[in-house]
Amino acid sequence: MKIFISRFIAVALIALSVSCSDDNKPDYMDLSDKEMTVSADGGTLTMTVASNVRYVVNHQSEWINIAEATSSHDITTFKIHVSANENTDPRTGRIKFIGEGVTPRALDILQKGVVPTGVSVKEIVVDPGETTASFTVLGEGAWTATASNNDFVLSPDSGEGETKVTVTFPANKTALDKTTTITVAIDGKAYNVNIVQTGVKLDLITEWAIDENSDDYKQTWGATTFSKSTSGFIDAFALPTTGTGQIRFYNSDKSDRPDDGLGMRTQTGSHGDLMIRGCVTTDYWLIECGNDAFDEIPAGMPMRFEFTGHIYSSCAGYWLAEYMDGNEWKPLMTPKTTTLSSTEGLSGAPGNWSETFTYNYVYPKDGIYVLFEGIFTLQNPCEKVQIRLRPATEIAISGKYIDVISQSTCSRFTAQHPHEGDKAVKEYKQTVKLEFAN
Repeated sequence: MKIFISRFIAVALIALSVSCSDDNKPDYMDLSDKEMTVSADGGTLTMTVASNVRYVVNHQSEWINIAEATSSHDITTFKIHVSANENTDPRTGRIKFIGEGVTPRALDILQKGVVPTGVSVKEIVVDPGETTASFTVLGEGAWTATASNNDFVLSPDSGEGETKVTVTFPANKTALDKTTTITVAIDGKAYNVNIVQTGVKLDLITEWAIDENSDDYKQTWGATTFSKSTSGFIDAFALPTTGTGQIRFYNSDKSDRPDDGLGMRTQTGSHGDLMIRGCVTTDYWLIECGNDAFDEIPAGMPMRFEFTGHIYSSCAGYWLAEYMDGNEWKPLMTPKTTTLSSTEGLSGAPGNWSETFTYNYVYPKDGIYVLFEGIFTLQNPCEKVQIRLRPATEIAISGKYIDVISQSTCSRFTAQHPHEGDKAVKEYKQTVKLEFAN
């Protein structure tokens, strides 16, 4: 009997002569194995064919090579060399045994792919607000993992074989990118995964969308009367649409001042405007601005504060805007000094009043909607930025001295678009906001 071994790719043909032990037996051909599995490293496989007919052996896989075939009677032993698989995907090769007058047989050789050892990724980038990430430990051996930052918790932090690891960590509430290294040790070798938390985007910090929040402000700001002798923040506030903080009003004790008998009061406009009637130099608006995205508002970053204001003729036209830096109130814009005089009070009484004062914000005339905007830079970080707005003088824009607490001394934050020259633009889109001045 003859065996022909061929590998079609190389177009080779080898003939082996074997003897049959009994030519009177029925024709047959049997394989010791129909399927054999080998690791990615490859190696040599041994199998046998029992046959009493001539047959051809062939295959089309370059990585399979029949290295040796030895026969003894009807049994032929094949040594099959399998090359290493350098890919991660497994592969299958087939050796066919085709004999004369018998059913063809086949041996399937299944070779595993390379099992990578290490980690599935080297770097994971997450947004500042994200608090979880995951990667996979690769390989078949035992492993342990540690983080360079103790706030990063690994689950699990050890195991054996391929394992998904979940990492939990606090959000990044700073403007800077933060990198934490996870080190995985496998068989004495270290593999690193860097988790990069991007910094918080420095844009809007806090905003009060006045018209949008009009229904809320009718509840929290309302229209209530309070005593001129009240000392401290009145029971009214406005919460922001974006960020954290509130707008409040500080009322000083004015029990020694005459009034118009109507009392001081809050008022909420139809578009959410926040109004105070009866405001004088010892009172002030306080705007607190923060954002949960930050642990703190960083120092050294220019910030811009903006709102549209509106006053009545009996209110002061000159104002001072300040911000708290550390424990000190500082002018939000460059301050100026001027002197005003008046010979008549709001009450109608004659007099001779004169004031020299510091200011940095002016209403040019009664009834106009004025855009206020100022840029400042903190020297000290803080959890919330505090901005204070207060009248700089008790001489009203009408030229009269504010000798009486009057309903006409009205100051407001408004949703109305600022005037364009002398034209009032009826667009209720204005907000109160603090943002980074990029």
